Amino acid sequence: MKRHYIIWFVITLVLVLACTRDREPSPVLGITIEFPRPSDTKADVGEVPATNNENKIYDLTIWVFNHETQEAVAKFATDSDFPEGGGVRKYSMEVPTTFAHAKPNVDVFVMVNAGSIGFNRSRTSWTAVHEAFFSGDDYFSPAPDKLRKTVPSYGLPMSGVGINLDITGEEPSFTLPTVSVCRAVSKLRYVFCQMETVNNTEETFAVDSVVLGGNQIPVAQYVFSENNECRIVTTDTPSMYDPRSIKTVWPSGTALAMNDTPEAFSYAGQDGPTYETMINDGVSSGKLTNLGTIYLRESDKALTGTVYYTITKKGQEGEKDQAIHKEMPFSMKDPGDFARNHTWTLYGYFISNRTLQLGVTALPWDKNNYTIRFDQSTLQVTQKFTVDPASATVRQIGDSKEYNVYLDPNKPARGYIYVTTPQGGTLQIIPSGDAADVAAFVVKPENATIDPTYNSGRIDITIDRKESGVTGKTITLSFEAYTPDERKIAGASECVDQIYHFHL
Repeated sequence: MKRHYIIWFVITLVLVLACTRDREPSPVLGITIEFPRPSDTKADVGEVPATNNENKIYDLTIWVFNHETQEAVAKFATDSDFPEGGGVRKYSMEVPTTFAHAKPNVDVFVMVNAGSIGFNRSRTSWTAVHEAFFSGDDYFSPAPDKLRKTVPSYGLPMSGVGINLDITGEEPSFTLPTVSVCRAVSKLRYVFCQMETVNNTEETFAVDSVVLGGNQIPVAQYVFSENNECRIVTTDTPSMYDPRSIKTVWPSGTALAMNDTPEAFSYAGQDGPTYETMINDGVSSGKLTNLGTIYLRESDKALTGTVYYTITKKGQEGEKDQAIHKEMPFSMKDPGDFARNHTWTLYGYFISNRTLQLGVTALPWDKNNYTIRFDQSTLQVTQKFTVDPASATVRQIGDSKEYNVYLDPNKPARGYIYVTTPQGGTLQIIPSGDAADVAAFVVKPENATIDPTYNSGRIDITIDRKESGVTGKTITLSFEAYTPDERKIAGASECVDQIYHFHL
């Protein structure tokens, strides 16, 4: 299986004094640019891979200003002569001799694919460049008929800025620090599936639509941002955010993908390339249904939305089917999770008992340092506690959901449960009954770490006798769940459907 990776564009500026025998030395600012590598080569751990179209460069513009005076020092622009992916190309531009001698600190601005946002590359002043912004329905807005679901013909906008950079070295060679360039927009996608076992003749599940709420995507966004942080054009009126919501309707005739282990596609701390590859492989193999990608301006808000879905229960003979319309809200954990150069995945899947599980993951798109964004306040149990009938004598009590479990003399009873969140949290297994009865049993483990990356979150539990020869004792099991920071989570009853009474 081929993994796909990308890297950031890295721009290093070198100042040299070129001289010839026939004239005085001409100060030249040399520019060394490392272009994006092909998507099948390895980059830094933590980066979320991009497609070749998301990497492609159509134009490049660089401005250099004196930091103290904000006077223009040099400018370079080209629409061609870019090397193959992963290659390096050197360019140069003349600078004033006085600049080369004084070596003042400088501000450097880099713009890639200006045509994608209608950016005017003829700007010459520091203010005109620093305060440049893009807006309008044509440039990554929520406008329903203008949504960017594919990379525009001019590529994706990318920018970088270095403020108050020191020029180091001695004549004839001077250097500036590296300037990193990242995408000025972010993207989101929705993927869904259902557990194969719930596709029965009695109930069917369908996603109707996904709606990203309005007043979250800014009306205008600055092109350049130091440290690539979110920088939107703010005003004193509510109009700074576009009021339109983004509704993605489930395509007619598209089936909801099914697989045996939908919880395996939940984000569980993998690095960016691993998770991206896992989702892409799930889509290509038919285990996940992808509703597509949307490119949008960055936002300083924690985006929220709602999934609308329908559960249709088949009617009895002569009766109509009953359609139950439901909805489930979702949200990012923190503001800034949709800052520029991030990718956001909403993954939803149906499991038993008419339950829709949602996982929200926001990861940096080409950044080395990233933060997991997953709702850790929710307990997700994909298979409730079950006793292995091969490990003990299990007898149902009448027609109820209660069972007597009689331990064999020389081996423990064994059970298991599948828990996928809170990832890194703890599931506590608690024996219940009279104190003397509880003391006669040994239940292991007492606490288990919730890790969906290991065996799909399965936790194995053994129930054994403490001493041989003891009889007439009985217990049941209950459960409690805690977040990684030891906050108790409500809803531990979700761990139990069938009640087991263990007997000695």
